[in-house]
Amino acid sequence: MVEHQAATPGTCWYRVKDVMAGKLWIGAALAAVAGLLLLLMSPVVHAHSGLNEGQNPLAAWNSNPLPTLLLLVAANLYLTGLSRWERPSHPVRLWQRVCFFSGLFTLFVAFQSPLDALAEHLFFFHQIQHIMIRMFAPLLIFIGAPLTPMLRGLPRWALLGVVRPLVRNPRVRRAYDLVTNPVLTTVLFLSVLYIWQVPVAHNAALRDGALHGFMHFTMLTSGFLFWWLVVDPKPHRSRLHYGLRILYLGLIVIPNTMLGAGITFSGNVLYQAYAEVEKPLNLSLMTDQQIGGAILWVLGDMMSVIVAGIVMIMWYQHEEGEARGMPLPGERRYP
Repeated sequence: MVEHQAATPGTCWYRVKDVMAGKLWIGAALAAVAGLLLLLMSPVVHAHSGLNEGQNPLAAWNSNPLPTLLLLVAANLYLTGLSRWERPSHPVRLWQRVCFFSGLFTLFVAFQSPLDALAEHLFFFHQIQHIMIRMFAPLLIFIGAPLTPMLRGLPRWALLGVVRPLVRNPRVRRAYDLVTNPVLTTVLFLSVLYIWQVPVAHNAALRDGALHGFMHFTMLTSGFLFWWLVVDPKPHRSRLHYGLRILYLGLIVIPNTMLGAGITFSGNVLYQAYAEVEKPLNLSLMTDQQIGGAILWVLGDMMSVIVAGIVMIMWYQHEEGEARGMPLPGERRYP
């Protein structure tokens, strides 16, 4: 004889929340698909066309809804997961949550705000946008420790039917080990930067919306892969010892400095595509290029130095825990 458990107000509330979450996910998925179709079917409208003649730069918001929809889905995952995580083994602090949403907001500004349009007309705005995409946003998002909250925020069918089989698949594991190889991620991170600063590639991306979108995709992806090994968001444990992380951050300063200095002190205008569009500020092509090179050089190097300092603090805390015989929750003991 099967006993039926009586429904309590608590269980009824959880069922209502599950139904509401399911409907929300269906709506978000449909909205994302609609945005993607709109993007693909209307390349002229949503291509990187920059500013129209005489347009106020402050009014030049990107009309493509897809980035905003994806960012809202990520925020919903994070918040839903935190609400379901009743007794966390490694709590996500308030300052970490602020960092996560600051990272999402950074991506929103980079892709949807007038900065995206201005980047089509001025090289130095383009460099600010690229640093936000490949350095600021991934770093802030990972400091927010998003792995556990976002997994917990997934609907049950996605977690059990999609994520779990993928995690247990040997081929997926081998692919993950390959793409997170420290040498490969560092080379990829720097190669993507250098390739898109080559004048031929950079000019071509400015003239073609699809290629420009691919450029941003590669920068964002390489940025996430690189910072994944450096920041070590719990419960993920990096394959790199803290000392090696600092070494890697020091090593990327050298090529970044060389590239930024080369652009800044170049005697020729390298990026002729900016001469084909209206200049919203009274800057010559050479001055614009010099400012952009300095931004790439100085901000890129500063980011590496600041993060190296953060990693040193993490290393110190780890060693203190080791000395007490009590490593921090979720941390890995290095030999």
